Amino acid sequence: MYRRTNTQRSFFEVGSLMPQAQREACRKSWAGAFREKALPILLKREDAFAELFDKTEGRPNRSVALVIGALLLKEVNNLTDEEVLGSLDFDARFWYAFDVEMGGSRICQKTLHNFRAGLMVHDKSRLVFRCLTDELVKALGVDVTRQRLDSTHVLSNFASLTRLKLFCETIRLFLKGLKKRNGPAYETIWAGVLKRYGEESGYADARREEGPRRLAVAARDAYRLVDRFRGDSSEDYRLLERLVLEQCDILTTAQTPGEDEDDHPEGGVPVKLKVAKEVESSSLQTPHDEGVTYSGHKGKGYETQIAETCHPENPVELLTHVEVTASCVSDARATVRTVDALESAGLKPEELVADTGYSGASNAAEVALRGVNLLSPCPAKGKPESGKEYPKPATKCPTDKETAGEWLKRQEAHESFKKRYAIRAGIEGTNSEMKRRHGLGRLRVRGEDRVRLAVYFKAAACNLKRALSYWMEPMALPPMSRPLPGIV
Repeated sequence: MYRRTNTQRSFFEVGSLMPQAQREACRKSWAGAFREKALPILLKREDAFAELFDKTEGRPNRSVALVIGALLLKEVNNLTDEEVLGSLDFDARFWYAFDVEMGGSRICQKTLHNFRAGLMVHDKSRLVFRCLTDELVKALGVDVTRQRLDSTHVLSNFASLTRLKLFCETIRLFLKGLKKRNGPAYETIWAGVLKRYGEESGYADARREEGPRRLAVAARDAYRLVDRFRGDSSEDYRLLERLVLEQCDILTTAQTPGEDEDDHPEGGVPVKLKVAKEVESSSLQTPHDEGVTYSGHKGKGYETQIAETCHPENPVELLTHVEVTASCVSDARATVRTVDALESAGLKPEELVADTGYSGASNAAEVALRGVNLLSPCPAKGKPESGKEYPKPATKCPTDKETAGEWLKRQEAHESFKKRYAIRAGIEGTNSEMKRRHGLGRLRVRGEDRVRLAVYFKAAACNLKRALSYWMEPMALPPMSRPLPGIV
């Protein structure tokens, strides 16, 4: 049952019981800035998460501000659930930060799990990032009129599989699932197939010279299973069927395996393995995370689009938008979508700085229709000609494609372009910060929904960390607005 956090302060609140030196140390640390600045924001936005709880039945929920705060502090230093729960139990700074009695910040791992699950079930994964960012923009007076955009490669918690291992693992998971839900059907499968893909099989670990032959066998075995259990509605069968359709050509006549091939006793099937370069980059890369796709120059994984303020007068720069996209999709598709998302959030920039991947006449014209100038180098085919003089571009980009392309050329050819565009490089540092400090490069979860949720929390944590660092500066951190109980 949903219940807002009771903000009535206890006489036994930890700050009133600490020795003065310890209390002062907490006040000057991140805990003091969190308590005075961040905690009120979380308390203010609690009602946005009421949908996650029953309105009338059940035990009252643990403080939403406490749970969200714990999840954010977890991502600030890329901690595990166990580590952050230990800090909530034993670290006085956490008690001070959440303004509770000694040990009053204790929550259980199941609470964290259920809250994250609720965010995904109710399609509120973005909500924590959006709520915190919107409030921080207002609290810090961040100017959003100039922003920069870039993408970075993200890996979920999956093993990178060779093509042979992909077939073997997908077949193994199907057989494992089939055995659980339909034991008699599992017992009718060819003995050779069970031997090659059983739990203890090492069929995927082929020597280099044996790999191609075994791969062809695995492709035929996958087709045999798909054909035999056609109509199966299970998730593991659907993945196996997808694998066959993406990796193989279905023929009109059966192809009989050679006498020296492992699947010769199972007979011929009308399927032939595709040449590797003919397989789409959007194809299945691992049966453990269907959302993983392939990028030619970045490899397997996801992409995260990141937009960030970059105004020289800002006290601190904040991430304004994050989005998880398929690795196989061009960044060019994210330009307009990012501007639309920023406009919906009330954070639309006047100028968006991005690299060549986000450029092009079409994108420049589309964002111009929304009142945004795209500061970006032209694509390779639309570069300004060397030695040719171009007129100074208009202040605003035109809204039709042809003239927008010419405007981009004039913008890049202008003498001020390099100096204005140099600010884009700063977002590379943000990408590095997100990976080194917050663990964005290699997530502890897999599955598109969980990946998206983790990315939103990490982006929100990055904004929180930057805000806390600013508030902790001696000139920025004001005296406590109210005395603690028992302190004169």
